[in-house]
Amino acid sequence: MAYKGRLAVIAGGLGGLGSETAKLLHAEGAALALLYAPFEADRRDKLLEGAFGNPAPDNVKTYEADITDEDLVAKAFAAISTDLSSQGSPVFPSILINAAGYVSVQPLTETSAAEAAKNILPNLLGPFIVSNAFYNLYTKTKSTGTKPPGRIVSISSQAAHVALPSHGAYCASKAGLLGLVRSQALEWGPEGITSNSVSPTVAMTELGRKAWADPEKRDDMLRQIPTGRFAEPDEIARAMEWLCRDGNGMLNGTDIRIDGERVMIERDLLTKLETSYPRTPQLQTQIKKAQHRLKARQDDLWEDTCLAHPHLGM
Repeated sequence: MAYKGRLAVIAGGLGGLGSETAKLLHAEGAALALLYAPFEADRRDKLLEGAFGNPAPDNVKTYEADITDEDLVAKAFAAISTDLSSQGSPVFPSILINAAGYVSVQPLTETSAAEAAKNILPNLLGPFIVSNAFYNLYTKTKSTGTKPPGRIVSISSQAAHVALPSHGAYCASKAGLLGLVRSQALEWGPEGITSNSVSPTVAMTELGRKAWADPEKRDDMLRQIPTGRFAEPDEIARAMEWLCRDGNGMLNGTDIRIDGERVMIERDLLTKLETSYPRTPQLQTQIKKAQHRLKARQDDLWEDTCLAHPHLGM
């Protein structure tokens, strides 16, 4: 029981990836505090039963909160703190999973500021607010013994690493999340809290299956993934649970891509474009776009490497 005596707070805990991660943590002894959005209130019991086989599973409590509202998040965390102090057996809040999110699809020129905000608020501001609340809970809660290490794991996306057509606001929000994760790692590492992220490709949750039900759209995306398939929810959840382990304390500010090495397709495409076809103006434009995407990815890799090995950046 890796997490016996620990509490895991999961924002988006009733969603596909959130609930999948919750089940793994719960199976390893963690008590759970699941944050759910107001629009999920009517389906809360049904979602709990679907995830745990019981609408009222042991050591699982739920809290309604709009994660983009600082006051409502503070209220939810105050309730969590109250519940912790009233429990007979000591449980320490040491894990936070940021699994809530939103995506909409349209070209940049057709994306209004209001629509962009629908992506940026839950995908970036939400984790910012919830993580700050978790930091306060972790640092202010008294432990009866040795304080367990703090762990924050956030779900980013392959869209933080490569541009996806008609996903401009979503790409920006998830790339911003990686910056937030690194900032948390830098500032909160000395407090005993690590912050990491995972960047999956499309996950075959219930929503994922609906979103990619169109065979033409699905097959076009699958051709860009060397492994030839989308990710299963448990593959992503296992990586997230692994990042929560006590033995992974030197992983901090790290992002794990779970995308079947989609970026490799960009490299192969660039090689084919440069060597196999006549240099038309249209082709030149495509080559420049591919070069730009690869350069951005290489810069990200070098930055991550320098963070892990500071002497390389000297």
